[in-house]
Amino acid sequence: MKSNIEIRKVVKDDLPKIFQIEEDTFAPMHYPLFVLRQFYDILSDLFFVAVNEHNDIKGYCIGGIDHDSKMGWVFALAVVQSEQNKKIGQRITVELLKAFEDKNIGAVQLTTTPDNSAAIKLYEKLGFIKVTEKANYYLDNSPRLIMRLKSK
Repeated sequence: MKSNIEIRKVVKDDLPKIFQIEEDTFAPMHYPLFVLRQFYDILSDLFFVAVNEHNDIKGYCIGGIDHDSKMGWVFALAVVQSEQNKKIGQRITVELLKAFEDKNIGAVQLTTTPDNSAAIKLYEKLGFIKVTEKANYYLDNSPRLIMRLKSK
């Protein structure tokens, strides 16, 4: 069956659904709705959603840029559970990576939990490599694996 999923930039009306997915996926360490709104305000050119033919959001990806180091960051990637393993996360992330490339940002980094094998596998498939693991990344004893996109 062919996927009817389209990747597009976020619009403000998407934020409540994105928050619901964020909460379902990352609670208790999810972004609050006001932070998603701020991402929308300042990063909307690096904020993508995957929607079906009814414009129902099935996933999203948020990126940002550290302009001092010229480093792109993948801040969040989530796909609703019922739509996982359908390459939606891969497609959204590829769209974000293209946006970084359009901005001449070649270095891209992200963090994930060290036990999130599905995310690690996806990121490795896209060319990310494990750089290091930090035991207290968020200053609350939350371990994070730092991954970086291999240079081309």
